[in-house]
Amino acid sequence: ENIRKSMRQLMISLDKKIPDPASAVARRMIEYGKENELFILIPSSDKKEIKLNDTVNVFSTGGNRIQQYFRLKKMGIELIRKYDIKSITTQDPFFLGQVGYWLKKKARVSLEVQVHGDFFGSGYYQATIFWKIKIFLAKFVLRRADSVRTVGERVKQSLLKIGLEARKILVKPIMLNAESTSAPVFTQERRNFVWAGRMEPEKNLLFLIDVFSQVVRHKPDVQLVLVGEGSEKASLQKKVKQLKLENNIKFVSWLPNPIGYIKNAQALLLPSLTESYGAVAMEANAAGTPVIMNDVGVANYELKPSDKVTVLPFNDRERWIQAILKI
Repeated sequence: ENIRKSMRQLMISLDKKIPDPASAVARRMIEYGKENELFILIPSSDKKEIKLNDTVNVFSTGGNRIQQYFRLKKMGIELIRKYDIKSITTQDPFFLGQVGYWLKKKARVSLEVQVHGDFFGSGYYQATIFWKIKIFLAKFVLRRADSVRTVGERVKQSLLKIGLEARKILVKPIMLNAESTSAPVFTQERRNFVWAGRMEPEKNLLFLIDVFSQVVRHKPDVQLVLVGEGSEKASLQKKVKQLKLENNIKFVSWLPNPIGYIKNAQALLLPSLTESYGAVAMEANAAGTPVIMNDVGVANYELKPSDKVTVLPFNDRERWIQAILKI
């Protein structure tokens, strides 16, 4: 019991899928619970308490955004004191990081801050006053954290450039899944390219659709499959319709494991403006599928250019077109 007490950890997360026992992230939390007994706090409009298993307990705050901030603090202190928790980990250095820092000072516990984006090295996140303020506050928290955890070498290098000590930074790569129990097979007479992920602005999918519209002019039989969901899906579908590319660009709803599509593709395309890591590129490479990507995340770090890995400058339309046509 004393050993278990020393391993108890409070995690503060924004992932609202954690309370769903059937979700992939819940299963990942259960795996983490084998190392540390976890008490997970989630700011959410719903107030819940769920036990995923004997070592993973999930609590959501309820309330609006302002109420959530204060309830995270109140519930955090209560959990730390009730269960004699010695360490906190927050899943971002912003809103959650501020709460974590307050709890560290108030309860005198150690603080780990996770960084899941290249917030300090990518110009994408520094274009507005809003982001500049967020980044300023994030730097304040990170410099006062006991440790910082990230997924890849690129983000580590960005953290070193803002003055964090190397000894404080832990790189813990995402576990890859290069196998699939059921791999969907495309129509063999067509050459298929694939993209998979969240359909959000930083994924740069309007650029990819524009590039592919030019590829189709040279090779009318090629097809691009976009696997995922997100806030931009409707506008992307509208763009495809405007360009009359419905026969060449297909949308597939997000799957827990899209590797079946990736394994059957001519290449994975990753035109993102920023990535902290890019696990999908690593999975494609492990599965033997060529990768064409911007210089983000694992590019030039964990994933070096080779005959199967092409790394391109941002938004170089002509080089993207030629790279796809070459395959």
